[in-house]
Amino acid sequence: MKAALYGPSGCERRTVLVHGDLTGLRDWVGAEVCESVVMGSVAAVDATFEDGLRSLGPLTVISGSSPSPLRSAYATPLTLGVDRLANMVGAVRLFPNRAVIAIDLGSCITYDVVDGEGTYRGGIIAPGMRMRAQAMNAYSARLPMVEPGAHVPLVGRSTHESLASGIFHGLRSELRALIEDLGHEMAGAAVVLTGGDALRFARALKSGIFADPLLTLNGLHALLLHQRSLAAGPASSSGDRAGDGAVGG
Repeated sequence: MKAALYGPSGCERRTVLVHGDLTGLRDWVGAEVCESVVMGSVAAVDATFEDGLRSLGPLTVISGSSPSPLRSAYATPLTLGVDRLANMVGAVRLFPNRAVIAIDLGSCITYDVVDGEGTYRGGIIAPGMRMRAQAMNAYSARLPMVEPGAHVPLVGRSTHESLASGIFHGLRSELRALIEDLGHEMAGAAVVLTGGDALRFARALKSGIFADPLLTLNGLHALLLHQRSLAAGPASSSGDRAGDGAVGG
């Protein structure tokens, strides 16, 4: 579970907590007064946790089908994960009036594409780095569970190194090929990586790709501002307001 506190200048501080740790979240917020709280989660609905969030401030729950500044060509909007929607909105805020490819390197890797006119075109979902390691360990008789280290040789000199190479360099090659293919369809698209492995793979790809660990939380905050503007009407401002909390899990 990730959380961030937003003020007039954007994100003021952020944290990572155990999923559902409401006590830890309250301790982290401390004496801060939240004008509002926005939550997006891909886990099952937890009414008790949501009620607890309301003790911090008025709560807005965002889903993948919530109103957003983007148009959508997605055929099944009700199945779209809120993390994917937030990533796209966050990426478009970084690169307005430009096609963007938002890539989230988590348990699964999601690739989502927005064209230069602000229409979500769809995406790709693939297994993440640790899921690949777990699959080779679970579906073989003797292959160990491997966590690729900081420096992974392309040619492994042991079973452990060979597995690490297949996981890391296989994913690196997949990312590079899919970014190239998507770039052919969306010429000039900006590429933004987020998730736990974002900075590592942005460095490994060496192609000017932007890494933003706050992309999902920034997108949730932007979605909150969008909902405020819809509620207030066309004359409202979409600027940041003090004391907002964003929670994603």
